[in-house]
Amino acid sequence: MIDNAPTRAFLAPHRGASRALDTELPGYQRFRSWFTRPLLTRPVFLDAEQTRTLDHDLRTLLSALHALPQRLFDGDETAFARALGWQQPGAAQALACLSGPPVPLGRADLVRTPEGFQLVEFNTSSSLGSFEFGELCRATLSDPSFQDFAADELYYLDPLVEMSDTLTRLAGLSLADRPTVALVDWVTSPVAVNASLFIDLMVDRGFRVLSCTVDDLELTSAGLTARGERIDVVYRTFLLKTAAEDPEAGRRLAVLEQAVRTGAVTVFTPLNADLYGAKAALAMLGDPVHADRFTDAEREVIDRVLPWTRSMTDAEKTPAPDSGSLADFVRKHRGDLVLKPSIGHAGQGVVAGWLVSQEQWESLVETADAGDYIVQRKAESVAELFYPRSAEGDPSTCHLHWGMFVTGSGLSGGFVKGLLDRPQDIRFLGDGSHVGCIFHATSHTTGASS
Repeated sequence: MIDNAPTRAFLAPHRGASRALDTELPGYQRFRSWFTRPLLTRPVFLDAEQTRTLDHDLRTLLSALHALPQRLFDGDETAFARALGWQQPGAAQALACLSGPPVPLGRADLVRTPEGFQLVEFNTSSSLGSFEFGELCRATLSDPSFQDFAADELYYLDPLVEMSDTLTRLAGLSLADRPTVALVDWVTSPVAVNASLFIDLMVDRGFRVLSCTVDDLELTSAGLTARGERIDVVYRTFLLKTAAEDPEAGRRLAVLEQAVRTGAVTVFTPLNADLYGAKAALAMLGDPVHADRFTDAEREVIDRVLPWTRSMTDAEKTPAPDSGSLADFVRKHRGDLVLKPSIGHAGQGVVAGWLVSQEQWESLVETADAGDYIVQRKAESVAELFYPRSAEGDPSTCHLHWGMFVTGSGLSGGFVKGLLDRPQDIRFLGDGSHVGCIFHATSHTTGASS
């Protein structure tokens, strides 16, 4: 079980009913109007040392990912993209239209093990979601019992505030000018996204916000516009994958490409940001063949935080950690391994070996050997305790997935999700998972007030 000072303090028996928060209070209404899935009955807590370590580790890992084209491909980003699995003609078209310098933005997906946090994925694009979870922290603070507990010893980081500060800084804008941000999607999208709370929170920050598709964009003498309104920043909500699969990608992006080239608009984030979030990029970090391409400090973080992760391309010809081929090794160790497509989203195509038969697993290994898959060792998580709403009876256990944001400011808040009283499951948790927010202790020994 998780054991740090603020968690022990929150779950202390003398707190009684306060060990489970009332998530039906009016303060939760704004968040619940956007997010309908069940909420955990308390936040999760990080002590000061855990926060410092995560900030250091995630900054280091994101920087190492951004360095991969230079370190492994002599700066050739096209070769980097091909090695990751971006083979579609549309991908090269799209990347040629709308690439730029690496942007300090990402969301690390982690599990908490007895040895510390382990990274299972790193999403690196503005198209990722859940920036809105700062609102759940504010809702939690609306509960008087939690306000008293938190006092001056706990704080939260708001992902949307940190992200929007990074956006304005990169675009050279000031909130005093009320810049217009366009949430730009593709003409078709594989994911239905409810952006209502995101838009409301951005407006609260001082932005004007509109939603449109790439086909709505026009370049005029006034600048880039959509439906007659001038745009300062294009906030890309579509995936590189979506653009790459559209044979009309070059045509659809032509107006935006010209607007960027002439300095009429800033894109947050450019399409090549998606490259660093491909799972094969993690395999490049973890491959011992590339160990000498990283500094000792980077190597220490990679070795400690990234579970054993390898590319499955040509696995039949790749030597295994013990003997034989990598494919043989993966077949033999089904119960400890996960197969993942290099490029994908929302957990699609991810297969945990311990949840399928040996016959199914061997078939998947054969498919993966053809390319564009990685294999990763399961990171064994430890459970957290959550009391039911009445805080009576036995608590539930939950193996959590942590989504932690990184921006230009470093660690920038996040959220957790998990299934109560269920074994650890690394797959996409769907609508059945409970979610919660994260608070940080101001000092390593913080026990929070009682």
